[in-house]
Amino acid sequence: MSALVLALPAVAACMGEPYSSVAIFMDGSALQVRLADCPPSPVTRVRIIPRRTTKDNLLDESVPSVWQVSFPKPTVAGVLTVGDEAPPGGTLDVPLAAPLDPATEYVALFRTGVHEQAYETFEPAELHDGRVRFSDAYISHDEFERRSACTKQ
Repeated sequence: MSALVLALPAVAACMGEPYSSVAIFMDGSALQVRLADCPPSPVTRVRIIPRRTTKDNLLDESVPSVWQVSFPKPTVAGVLTVGDEAPPGGTLDVPLAAPLDPATEYVALFRTGVHEQAYETFEPAELHDGRVRFSDAYISHDEFERRSACTKQ
C-alpha cells in the first residue's frame, strides 16, 4: 500500500497578514499534504474525503473519510507518514485502506485552532511532473515555494 505523507512545516518567522493554505503534491510515490498557515495553526484533525456536494452545492462533509487522523494535543509541526499506522502524537481514526483512485476528486480538510476548516480539492492523476495543488490551481513546485513563503507583505 502506498503511504500518504502529511507535512506540517514549522515556520520560523512570519510577516504580513495571516493566511491559510493547503497544498497537495507527490514526493515519489507518496502523496504529501501540507498546511502552510502563517502564522502556523495548531492542527486537531486532518481528513481526506471524496468530493461530494449537497443539493445547495456546498461541500458535503458527512461523506465518510478515506483517511482521518486526530490530535488529542494539537500539533503545529512535523512530518507524518499516513497510511495504516498512527502518526506521532496523533490517533489514527480511519486508516488509508487502499491507494486513492487517480481520477476521483478528493478534499483534504484540516481542522485547526484558528480556522474551522482549511481545505483543498485535488485529483491524484493531476499531481504529475512536480505539480502542486495550491489555492485552487495546479502549479509548479517552484511557484508553490514562492507563493507559500511565510513572508507575505
